[in-house]
Amino acid sequence: MDYKIGIVTALADESVHLRECFGIATCVHEDGAYAVSEYSFAGKTIYMVNSGVGEIAAALATQHLIYRYGVNCILNVGLVGSLCDEFKRGQLVAVNEIVHYEFTASYSNEQVEGIYIGHDSYILSADTSMLDAFISISRLPLTRIATGNKFVDATDLKNKLAVKFGCKICDMESAGIHFACINSSVPYVMIKCISDNADEDANESFTQAIEGGVRHYVDYVKTFIANI
Repeated sequence: MDYKIGIVTALADESVHLRECFGIATCVHEDGAYAVSEYSFAGKTIYMVNSGVGEIAAALATQHLIYRYGVNCILNVGLVGSLCDEFKRGQLVAVNEIVHYEFTASYSNEQVEGIYIGHDSYILSADTSMLDAFISISRLPLTRIATGNKFVDATDLKNKLAVKFGCKICDMESAGIHFACINSSVPYVMIKCISDNADEDANESFTQAIEGGVRHYVDYVKTFIANI
């Protein structure tokens, strides 16, 4: 059985080094808004797509790989902001808990921020079936991510996400990928590289991280794919 892996990154710059390590694409599928690159690596077939920024874009691209190509799992790699002193620029982490902090069932009640109807907590637990295997290989720290359709570049929001929700990193895609995979019963792993401190200098730091290239997660991804 051909094992198929879907890889989702928001921006093309976040996937450039992965594409280099996989070699020349065997095919590039032009599917409407998506250009899905197909690779053969370590005995697996890899389908890679750049989703674009934000939860909705990430969810749609993930769902596309699941239904169009029948991938067995999803890997999400990309840059994130740090909400704490523990994680510095260039460090790698894996996500085990997600907070969709923008979701609310009542704008008049701050106590329900992030809590989905039918849930009793704002914490969404990441799929562990592949995450446990990845951690056994990588030894990366596990952490909780705050995700929403906002680029976090203000100290007050940063502090809220850290203090109220107990998050240590933040991005704009994780919730979309989580729900697309959970709803389709497809396992996933999210590997994140710290790019900035999610403060007023975040835009400049993020740009520098992109310009400097994202190489940190390539070896981890290669090793993991080889051992799936």
